[in-house]
Amino acid sequence: MKGIVILNLNKKSELSIDAEYPQDICEQLGVTDSMLETVFDEHKKIRTGPNYLEMQIKRDLSVASFFTGHSSKHFIGKGDHVLTVFLSNEDILPRNFEGQVRRIAFELLPKRKEKKFEELFSKSYELLEKGDLDAYWQERQELQQEIREKKGRIDDLAQKVSLLVSDRTEHLHNVEALKNEVAELYSKLEDWSVQMAELNEYNATLIAKNRDLTRLTNVQKLALDQKDERINNLKAKLTDKGEIEKGAEKIESEIRKVKLENERLKQEIEKMNETNKKLKFQVLKAKRESESIPNLKLEIKKLKDKVLGITNEKENIKQTLLDLKNEIKIIREERDRYYKIVKGNKLL
Repeated sequence: MKGIVILNLNKKSELSIDAEYPQDICEQLGVTDSMLETVFDEHKKIRTGPNYLEMQIKRDLSVASFFTGHSSKHFIGKGDHVLTVFLSNEDILPRNFEGQVRRIAFELLPKRKEKKFEELFSKSYELLEKGDLDAYWQERQELQQEIREKKGRIDDLAQKVSLLVSDRTEHLHNVEALKNEVAELYSKLEDWSVQMAELNEYNATLIAKNRDLTRLTNVQKLALDQKDERINNLKAKLTDKGEIEKGAEKIESEIRKVKLENERLKQEIEKMNETNKKLKFQVLKAKRESESIPNLKLEIKKLKDKVLGITNEKENIKQTLLDLKNEIKIIREERDRYYKIVKGNKLL
């Protein structure tokens, strides 16, 4: 054996080294706190009462460890302590080794606050190393005696129950039926509890979604109000679909009238051009004849004046035609603007 260490749990259930022999044996063997915690965790897996285990914590180091039990329940010597003996691979433990470690826990741990504890601790280890400690099984014997007593009481109670059962069979059947009914009710209650928890969770989810939807609805309502305001502004300019259609038809009718007037003016211009050509021809002819007929000068002057009048009238017609074209252009732009407004606001 290489040494021994006593571990204890503080009020925060943290594991710490209470005593070790030889001094600083854990540091010499390279035993870390995590290794000791692993040993204690293995004790907890067995049971909460006193228990013993052997395990290897390093390649060349193993332990034989005894947990005294929790202080709030059954324990030996002093609760919430672990006695861990470090062993080499060559150590062969006697069959009563657990009882010997129990003896140390039973006799030594209650004396922890005495001044001579360190001396007693070292002597106990030396006796353990030599195998000279008597095993302590009194706790186990007491427990076995207690178990036998309780078993006897259970047997007596079982006999009394048998007598009661034989006398009250029908009553027991009713009791069993009631037990089954109660079990079913408990099962239903558990199901209802699960369903209620799910409903509560679902309700919380719905409340969260409702808050999000309310927030989104307010945003959408604000956007709709802005759109309604824009539509109302447009409706103030464009009263309704009927007036727009009438305005468009009126514009189309005006355009047709202007086109007809344009065609008529074009025809008149063509006629005037033809007449102008004829007059120019007559003037030329009159010039030729004026050389021999002096009286024709006056007639030529009249013809020239007439030609000048026709030319002026032609220029006036051209200006009127130009004005009509500009008016048609303005009317078309106005019509296109109305169509864009109607189409953009989907009023048709």
